[in-house]
Amino acid sequence: MKRGFAALSTVLILASVVVSIALTVSLLSIGEAQSGLALFKGEDNLSLVEGCVEDVMLKVRADQNYNANGATITRPEGTCLISVNSGLGGPVNWDLTVTSQSLDYQRQVRIIFTRNPTGITLNSWKEIN
Repeated sequence: MKRGFAALSTVLILASVVVSIALTVSLLSIGEAQSGLALFKGEDNLSLVEGCVEDVMLKVRADQNYNANGATITRPEGTCLISVNSGLGGPVNWDLTVTSQSLDYQRQVRIIFTRNPTGITLNSWKEIN
């Protein structure tokens, strides 16, 4: 009678250990998958913002009267908002912040550049929080 009780207790203990290990591994894998998705979406959103920066620089270069403050740029990936910093906004010196309008994975890039008669001279391009 005692041998059956010991065997049954051992099986139950081993089963509970195996179930707890399996549960821990599955929860960790879900967390890793969510982290990977967030990283992918964030990088995708950064690509959108950088594309919007390139678009606004092309518009500034093509039209010396372009008003970028409060403008939006729509691309197939999403929409970006452009804002002018510290009063600079043309026709020569530009200081812009471009922000994606995605609420979940928002990214911002600040660019400072000078518009010359021959083109654009980029002074600074960095991602900000």
